[in-house]
Amino acid sequence: MSGNKPVTRPTRLHGLLTQPLISSPVINWILPARLRDKDHNDVAFIGERRIQIKEALPSGHLQDVVEKSDLEGSLIGAKVINVSTELPWESQARSELEPPYDNDNLPPQLLFLATDSNELLFMYCSELGDGPFVSYNRPLPRDVNIADKYGKHIAVDPKSRAVAVSASRNFFGVLWLEHPGELQMQMAQGKLNPLESENFFQVDGDILFMEFLYPKDINDKRTILLLIVHRLGTTRSMVFEWDEASTVSRANPKMTSTCLPQQDQLPSMVIPLAKESSYLLITTNSMAMYTPNCSSRPMRYPPIIPDAESSEAGLWTRWARPSRNWMYSQRYDGIFLCQEKGWIYYLEFGNDGELETQTSLGQLHCDVDTAFDILDMGHEGGDFILAAGSQGDGGLFVQEARDHPRCVQRFLNWAPVPDAAVIPSNTSGLFKDTPYDHDRLFVCSTSASGNGAITELRYGIEAQIGVSAALGGLSSIRGMWAVSLGARDSIYLLASDPLSSLLLHTTPDMRDGITALQNDAEMEIQQTLAMDCTPSGVIVRVTEKVVHFFFPTAFYLSSCIQHDPLVFVTAAIVDGPSSTIIMTTRSENGNFLHLLRIVVTEGGSASLSAHEAPYPLQKEPICIAYQCWGDFGSIFLGTSDGTVLSFEVYNETGGIRQHVDTRISVTDTAQDMSKAIESLAVIKTLSDDRIHAFLFCGLRSGMLVPFEIDTNTTNVHGDPVFGFKCLRQRAPRHLGQTSINIKTHNKFAFFTCGDDFWRVSFAPDGDGFDYFLSRVWITDQNCPAYFPIRFSGFDLVDVRDKLSRTITTYMFCFADGQLLVCSLDQEAKVVPRRIDIPGNPSKLTYSDHLRCLIVSYSVVQIREMPLYLSRTACVEFVDPDTQSPVVSNDMNLVTQGLLPWRPHGVAGEKITCILDWMPYKDGNAYHLIAIGTSIGLPHQPTTRQGRLMLIQASRDAIDPEKITCIDKHTQWFNDPVYAMTAYGDSLIIVSGKRFFTVSSRNSQTKWVRNITGVLPSPAVAITMEGGLIYVTTSRHSLVVYKIVNGDIVMHGSDPIARDGLSHNFLEANASQSDLIFVSTRGGAIRTFACLDRPGDLVPRPTANLPVSLIKLARGCKPPAALTTTKTFYGFGINGSVYRLLCLDAKEWHLLRLLLNICLRDEAICPSLARRHRYLDAISQVENSKHIDGNILARLASRNSKYLDEVLMACNKSQFKDLTPDTVHMFFEAVQDVLGVYDNHTQAVFSWLRNMLHIEI
Repeated sequence: MSGNKPVTRPTRLHGLLTQPLISSPVINWILPARLRDKDHNDVAFIGERRIQIKEALPSGHLQDVVEKSDLEGSLIGAKVINVSTELPWESQARSELEPPYDNDNLPPQLLFLATDSNELLFMYCSELGDGPFVSYNRPLPRDVNIADKYGKHIAVDPKSRAVAVSASRNFFGVLWLEHPGELQMQMAQGKLNPLESENFFQVDGDILFMEFLYPKDINDKRTILLLIVHRLGTTRSMVFEWDEASTVSRANPKMTSTCLPQQDQLPSMVIPLAKESSYLLITTNSMAMYTPNCSSRPMRYPPIIPDAESSEAGLWTRWARPSRNWMYSQRYDGIFLCQEKGWIYYLEFGNDGELETQTSLGQLHCDVDTAFDILDMGHEGGDFILAAGSQGDGGLFVQEARDHPRCVQRFLNWAPVPDAAVIPSNTSGLFKDTPYDHDRLFVCSTSASGNGAITELRYGIEAQIGVSAALGGLSSIRGMWAVSLGARDSIYLLASDPLSSLLLHTTPDMRDGITALQNDAEMEIQQTLAMDCTPSGVIVRVTEKVVHFFFPTAFYLSSCIQHDPLVFVTAAIVDGPSSTIIMTTRSENGNFLHLLRIVVTEGGSASLSAHEAPYPLQKEPICIAYQCWGDFGSIFLGTSDGTVLSFEVYNETGGIRQHVDTRISVTDTAQDMSKAIESLAVIKTLSDDRIHAFLFCGLRSGMLVPFEIDTNTTNVHGDPVFGFKCLRQRAPRHLGQTSINIKTHNKFAFFTCGDDFWRVSFAPDGDGFDYFLSRVWITDQNCPAYFPIRFSGFDLVDVRDKLSRTITTYMFCFADGQLLVCSLDQEAKVVPRRIDIPGNPSKLTYSDHLRCLIVSYSVVQIREMPLYLSRTACVEFVDPDTQSPVVSNDMNLVTQGLLPWRPHGVAGEKITCILDWMPYKDGNAYHLIAIGTSIGLPHQPTTRQGRLMLIQASRDAIDPEKITCIDKHTQWFNDPVYAMTAYGDSLIIVSGKRFFTVSSRNSQTKWVRNITGVLPSPAVAITMEGGLIYVTTSRHSLVVYKIVNGDIVMHGSDPIARDGLSHNFLEANASQSDLIFVSTRGGAIRTFACLDRPGDLVPRPTANLPVSLIKLARGCKPPAALTTTKTFYGFGINGSVYRLLCLDAKEWHLLRLLLNICLRDEAICPSLARRHRYLDAISQVENSKHIDGNILARLASRNSKYLDEVLMACNKSQFKDLTPDTVHMFFEAVQDVLGVYDNHTQAVFSWLRNMLHIEI
């Protein structure tokens, strides 16, 4: 049996699946590194556990290329190794010995990384290896304690002869690299083993900095390593020197140690200078230049104070050396110096090492404490600066001569995250009514500038707006087509409404803007039905009465052919590559299908040729799709009654043969739902030497109906051949209430439905069941909260850059009354949408009653006293779909009635918790917002009190977009209010370590005056479910209390004291008890069951993640492909987001077997140590019941054939413990979960991909 649905059965928790949905946006290093070849100007963006490779385009923007996230440890160091040994002044003085492989396709640089898992990683990009990256792992010595673990500092020799790695104290090592010729030989073979030898050394003290110094000149063969070491209150510079001639001397370098002056004891930066083997040592108060021979007599310079209004120099955090020409490098060494607040200076040092000039370049207006470098774009008029920080956005800046830096591309950063909220996409009243349901994830983030934001974390394909323009009288676009004439560097765009058409011309860089070429309103024709461009460069478009031929290079050759006056074209398509027009017509004789060839003569004139007579049709089509398979093609027609008409076309003769009609089957829908097919699209892919294809039907009712195109047929002799056989319908998707307009572009299909934009893609192996939908998010860098709400038409076009041969996809769409020209990404990623807040937010929640977000934020106010800052906490109501920043709550404007009143605290008061409360009394519901605060007492900075505010808020009756609120009740407590929860018509408050209750006078719940229960430590989260109170405490994990006779008493607890962060509750069903998920510091997620039993709680299962989750939230949409009905999300303070899914026994057993296979596979888990791979990793899965979805996602990115090969390799090499019995057990597990299939590995891959697919 094939195509069975998963087996349904009762759900019991036996395992926990965690999957990273969104990586941390924090960028720790930005390194220009040509990792593919010398013609691609690549830049490596390196985060905590992710490496992104972007390419710098000639337009001055960065485009995503590839990403690597299969690292087993966090990255703690990153450098670039030049395979070429050129120094800045050596570009015209090369050695006569050229490398044996002078191949332009080889990368000239390597990426050198250190991880906290105690290993070094060398890598580059190549198409020859298994995957986009070729890497080499070097484990470091582990016979040191945690404080002495290697990787704290890494350095690269300027001539790429060696790299160095050190621990935070006492130990460092020098690893000598192979000759560049040997490295290039390895790269040519798709391999990498860069190390020749290594030596490790010991020093006494804390290693503050480690850098290689430049040789004095070309003839200087020394390798010089500088260490700044602090011990017993004294900081010393230690210089180690090696002679290149002797390999034996590598173990015994010459060492010179010098004590640094008092003012240089704690430097903030050490910069090697390219002149005289000197280095620059910078502190907050001084800047000194040292040389190895004169370390006791530095050349000192006055501190740089970038801000004229500031009396302090500030902290200089990053530096970079720009690329300069040979002539400049002969005389100067240029250094960019950056301060934490974004001030940048340019320093020039002469040949004697002295500072000759220093120039202030202005401010970047972003926090710069992590990443800073200079990108060589070949731009003679200025430099491109890359900068990023741990708080706030980074960006790509252009530094023109004699001008301030200007941001041309922003890198959004939503970290750090203090709170988060998950809301449903379908909420009545405010949002659109669509049957497609998904979770919307919002986080609030703080910034070093004091202006934070609420960020919606979306996942999909980003289309970034480059240009927007109005189209004059065209306001209701029905169709849009775009073609690219690459040889002429031109893009032609046609927009059509029901009465006219407009032909536009532009270029990829938009250097000449957008020009209108032709307006058909003057020619009295109807709207355009189809358009495309032939290989000879003729733009052909079809209307209801005319076929137009437009010659872009020779306007005088443009012409048109009129149809018969009694014939009307009902649908058409122009296939440019085959110079074919396919159209259907209606006349008094009936409906007909026409196949016309476009003929262009040598003189340049165009005409139409029909090889066959029109083919009669029984039904009138609405839309057409055409797919060329080579010698023949397929035509699909969609009708108003939901019928797909299929035809086979013989391209050589033009003959048409009709196949059996296919009716769309849509079940479980309203009787009056339209089955009319509005649009058709075909996508195909090549896998396993055969073509896999899908036909997608977009219905007017908002349904997307997919058909698998079966092309396995037989000839007259019974031999299998390629040809059209039939259409097999797959499960439809209901995505909206309006028509679906779908188009094919390369191997994808794109469609709009209402105000949603989607992309359809195939699975890697082209399985008929595996197609995936990804949202297309249109973004505006100048308005980060923008998203279009009305789509009228769109099309896409590819443009190949002449130099780098990089393909850029441009999307043209008409939305919100504007023509938007966007650059479209190829891969799905996180696409944030940011709502700016006039302060740093701290708490975020969602109100179902108000249908809006409630955010608290603090505003810094500078008082008259020097260095005295006062923070005021404010509360605001934010529409999740707003496209405007939040307006500051100015009390003067509130007093004048220009702004509504909002809750706010007194100076120094902090909002600690917000609860959206809906109490019921006498059958009536009331809505209140409870706000808990913490406030310091005057003249007692260590003592704090708490306050409870009850706010009544409602939408304005006249203007529902506005929310008004009034203060209903205020109550003070002796200790801060840390958490609160609702119990009927009462509030349970945690103030300090004690419980308090707040009720109305006529409350149905009666409480004792002094509650017995006392918390062991302050609460961070509290939940009331089924008579039990669940409290996560800051020092003692989960504690459970019970309400008994109006009192709160201890019921159970986690016996192990852990630092709690958050929890969330999963309600019991018929076959499962209540569950609660608890996150603690260190990244642990524990699940507790049997909560109604008193005593100690035992966690099972447990997941250990690389980041601590500060917030756990329950999703609204049930997960796909699993028996559980709830999805949980975990939010890290670093901006990462995880998905948590419950597994029953059979699902956990199947995924455990898959995970064991992945852990054995060095291609999927390349960074695991051998002992951990074969012993520790498997036992950890067994004991914790935790399934790592990140590893399974690496398997799902491959194809089912790969898994077949692994299963066939049992008893061999790395899969030696994968026995035939284990393989049999695996297939039995597949049947237990999914049922019986013809191809079990294909079935499990479809199930796995569906489960791991991200839709947020």
